[in-house]
Amino acid sequence: MIVVTLTYKKTLAEVDAVLKEHIAFLDHYYEQKKFLASGRRENRVGGVILVLSSLIQEAEEIMKNDPFYIHDVADYDFMWFEPSKSLEEIKEFV
Repeated sequence: MIVVTLTYKKTLAEVDAVLKEHIAFLDHYYEQKKFLASGRRENRVGGVILVLSSLIQEAEEIMKNDPFYIHDVADYDFMWFEPSKSLEEIKEFV
């Protein structure tokens, strides 16, 4: 799994201007079963996306389709993560 951390580098007004497009991007990859979870970070400084992949390169390529990336709204950090324990309900995903 890849943990992607987004940090906004533009104003919240600029973030909100492309938020609908970003949500459509998220929906697309949820439909493809590429994302496990996503959401805002505390104080709305960015977000986190859990990508169902073992390759950082794949997650980087996916993020290039994010309107936040396209419009240069956020910076992205990628971390490979291998869960050693999880809830039974999500074991098939991790």
